[in-house]
Amino acid sequence: MAGTGSYLKKHTEALVKDVGIEAACELTGKSKATLGRYYSDNEEHADRFMPVDAVAALEEAASYPHVTAALAELKGISLSFEERRKNSDDKGGVN
Repeated sequence: MAGTGSYLKKHTEALVKDVGIEAACELTGKSKATLGRYYSDNEEHADRFMPVDAVAALEEAASYPHVTAALAELKGISLSFEERRKNSDDKGGVN
C-alpha cells in the first residue's frame, strides 16, 4: 500500500495545485494545513487521504480529474477525458 498511497498523494497534490490552494480551501471547507496533510509524504500523515466528496468538489473546478485518473490507472482502466461536462445545465443543440 505504501507505493499506492504515495502515488495517490502525488495526484492529490497535483489536484490541489491545479485548483489553487486558496480556492481548494474554499471549495472543500478544509484549511491549508489539512489539505497539506492529505498529500504529505511525512510518515505521520501516511494514512491520511482526501475524502471523496472533497476530491469531487476539486475535480469539478480542476482542469483535469487528477485523482480519478490515478485511481483508474491503478485498476488498469482507461478513461476518456474531454472538456465537455455531460451533466452540465447546457441546453445546447441537437447535435
